[in-house]
Amino acid sequence: MKYLATLLIALCAISASAQQQAPKDSIPYELRKQAYIYTLAKKYNDPDVARMALYNLIATNPNSSAVLDSLALLYFDYQQYASAALVAQDAMKVDPNDLFATEVAAVAFDNLGVKTRAVNNYEKLYLANNDLGTLYKIAFLQLELKRHGEAINNADIIIASPKSDQLKLVFPIDNSRTQEISLKAATIRMKGMIEADKGNTSMARELFQKALDMEPEFAMLKEQIAALDKK
Repeated sequence: MKYLATLLIALCAISASAQQQAPKDSIPYELRKQAYIYTLAKKYNDPDVARMALYNLIATNPNSSAVLDSLALLYFDYQQYASAALVAQDAMKVDPNDLFATEVAAVAFDNLGVKTRAVNNYEKLYLANNDLGTLYKIAFLQLELKRHGEAINNADIIIASPKSDQLKLVFPIDNSRTQEISLKAATIRMKGMIEADKGNTSMARELFQKALDMEPEFAMLKEQIAALDKK
């Protein structure tokens, strides 16, 4: 993830809010205490205590998107994706421009198989970061949702960008090895998958071969071509 919330940011945001709402040094002491508990819990790998410290901070300052971000990240790190997505959504209610929460929600919904919600959040993220890797993820999810037209349009945007030759994606070779493939070749392969899903086998084969010509050692693509040739 590209946007990492830190407790320091959270405390700065909360402290500013607390100083406006309460007598000096009353709430800030509680914030410092809970922050210290959170820091120790993280150091000693005690997620339950760390989570409760964040809940205490939220109870004191429910409108702090930064603390909600920290809680969402904690849930995400322990693969509690449903909780991570719910907390991230609350953070976005507090701050609609919270890109960290947007990304957590996108990845969490994707892991939960709630692909439409994942696409919605990735699209919001892409509008903010204009990142081709994010657009690739959107197109791939659109393929899985059989939104073929949208997937092809987004794939064409990636392929047309000069950056797609330089950017790399990581693909598995087997259980222990991976390889880097250019984003452009990976996206052409994805277009082949879209055509195959639509039943256009000849077009799929043509696109697969085009991607293979660009990346001759693309192991996953070789397997797909072999599977297509058996049909």
